[in-house]
Amino acid sequence: MVWIKIFFLFIPLYSSIAYSSELNEEEEMYFNFVDLNNDGVLSYEEIEQSLNLLFQIIDLNQDNKISQNEINELKGIIETLR
Repeated sequence: MVWIKIFFLFIPLYSSIAYSSELNEEEEMYFNFVDLNNDGVLSYEEIEQSLNLLFQIIDLNQDNKISQNEINELKGIIETLR
């Protein structure tokens, strides 16, 4: 009887772990954005290049600093894309 209870406790736990290991649509979009060579893995160089690109996009006045206003601009752009 104890084994049956353990079994029924294990199934929902296992299914939630299996589900959480999958990327959702938004996570997959971000992954694909950073995976510049589309090889299915992220290298340090790809992450670094993506961060540099994002920084340049966000830094509207190109002063090598990101202000709160620039973040708010980015948030507005993201909201319009959704």
